[in-house]
Formats: sequence, C-alpha cells, structure tokens
Amino acid sequence: MSLGIVVSCDRSVPYGICAALLHTGARTEAEAYAVAARAGWAAGGAGADLCPAHAPRRPRRGGPRCGNNPGVQLSPGDAQAVADFRAYLKRRAAGAPAAAPHTS
Repeated sequence: MSLGIVVSCDRSVPYGICAALLHTGARTEAEAYAVAARAGWAAGGAGADLCPAHAPRRPRRGGPRCGNNPGVQLSPGDAQAVADFRAYLKRRAAGAPAAAPHTS
C-alpha cells in the first residue's frame, strides 16, 4: 500500500475556499511539497497553501534573456560564450586577425 498526498488551495473565495487540488502521489509531506513547488504552487511554508492561480506572482525582470541584459543571470556556459564573443569583437575592432568564435 502506498500513501498519496493531496495538496489543497487554502485561498478564500466568495463561496468558501478554492477547490483546486493537487494529487502529488508522494509518500511524505516534504516530497508532496516539492512536487507542488514544481507544479507552481506556493505550498509548504508557514502560511497557506496556494494553487498557481492564487500564488503570489514572482516579479519578472524585463527585457530579453541575453548577455546584453544586466538583469538576467546567465548560466556559467552562457556567460562564458558571451565573454568569448566580446573578446572576439574587441580583437576584431583592434584590427587583429581573429577567427570567429566557435558557434554551434
């Protein structure tokens, strides 16, 4: 026999509480909250458990996800690619013969 945990949204709505349920299939409460977090729920904290429709929105940083946007944190590999390309552009601007950086 296995245990399946259901997380319910605690948000008050005009006619009671939100009817959203998440069947996590988890065996422990901690595992259930990890599943809920991956599904977009604000659950497992000291407060109410909230479905994605009622969870507080995380502020989005504006602009594109690229090396020119200082508000975006790039992965180490992406950051290295941006640094390599900037170095290439600098060498090219200085007039040095430089091969194009490897792109894939």
